[in-house]
Amino acid sequence: MLRLFKKKRPRLEQQSTVESAELLTKTSIALDDVMNLVVFLRDRTGIHFTLEDAPLTRCDSLVHLVLQEQSLPIEAAEAFCLWLISPILDLRLKKEHNPFIVVQKWEQLCFMYTEAPEKEISESEPVLMLQRDVFLTRQDEQKIIDERILFYLYHEAKYNVNMARYILNEEDYHTLAGYQAIITFGVYDKVIHKLSEYKSNLDKFYPVHMYLTSRCTFLRGSHSTPCEQSFMDAHIKISKAHGDSPINLKDYYKKYLHLLWTYPFYGGAFFSGSVEAKTNRLRRLISTPVMKITLCINTDGVSIFNKQKPEFLLYVPYSQLSWHYKDEPWDGDNDPLPTLMLQFLTDEQSNDAAGRPVTKLLQVFSREAKLMNALIETCVNKKLAFGNESDFVDNLSDITEKRVLNKLDRMTMETFTQEGEPL
Repeated sequence: MLRLFKKKRPRLEQQSTVESAELLTKTSIALDDVMNLVVFLRDRTGIHFTLEDAPLTRCDSLVHLVLQEQSLPIEAAEAFCLWLISPILDLRLKKEHNPFIVVQKWEQLCFMYTEAPEKEISESEPVLMLQRDVFLTRQDEQKIIDERILFYLYHEAKYNVNMARYILNEEDYHTLAGYQAIITFGVYDKVIHKLSEYKSNLDKFYPVHMYLTSRCTFLRGSHSTPCEQSFMDAHIKISKAHGDSPINLKDYYKKYLHLLWTYPFYGGAFFSGSVEAKTNRLRRLISTPVMKITLCINTDGVSIFNKQKPEFLLYVPYSQLSWHYKDEPWDGDNDPLPTLMLQFLTDEQSNDAAGRPVTKLLQVFSREAKLMNALIETCVNKKLAFGNESDFVDNLSDITEKRVLNKLDRMTMETFTQEGEPL
């Protein structure tokens, strides 16, 4: 139970969520089937397996096969797990799940957890991916010293940066590109490395909004630096700091990850949803404006990003959060979206003379709300089991966490005092 609010206030509490166990455990595959399977990794490689008794092969067994194939130490099993990944749904598989069974039920899962049209669902073939386990904390990740594990963590982090899943400060994009350039091109050499080369590789080092915006002079102004120039400058700066010693790739994997650890949303699982966008009262009388969002959940809290443009909107640590999952029944005419209701403390002051802090209530509408609720509940329960006496405020050793600015004015929310009085 979270300890944030006084008992007098109507409290939004976590609601126990049971996964669709039948969809994930029942199968019609014959027990003596021999099947081919490919497990992909974030460095764009894949490992092919031919398995006997495929329906009996659990995810934890497959993970260990991958670790053996890639010569990864046994502790990598705590850092990675199997996911089914498609353009419309990412699903983390538990150790006891069987991927063959889940793939058989993939269309049903997509109908249940996405709003994609039937044609898109039928064409949405998932791939089995080994990637970071969402339950790996940043504190535990900092302790990893094996270069091969860091290699795969780096490639996954790079993917999330380049796909604009992580929304960062502009200067951090350039720093990360500089680290990646050292790893990819080596130390800067003015004879070899030309500005045209940086320009032609922007899509491999930056999210699209960084370099497309920089090419539009009417957007960036006459005195702004083109992205490729900032890219080259970052490579030069990091190369000078490196000096003439041989490159240790492990060091730069760590540097890349270290910068991302300073963001509170690092290492999260991503979900799609929508919220009511803030607008004037007249427009609201005509229609309710909707903002598509990406919700990111990790072991520390919940973050929200604007899906329609690269914009960070909200981060709430679990120490300041209450939540509630709600799924209205189908009434014969409408099939309302499930809702995840998030209530949290803010720094905003109320209008009363006491100037007390207030709480905000945000409704997130999503077919994936049940999955979000289950993940939040598990993360919070793990923290409660750990017995953190400081309301889950974890200290990151040697890391100063960046302060991210919440943009509450972008979304429609209800406001309450801590006693539950509406404002």
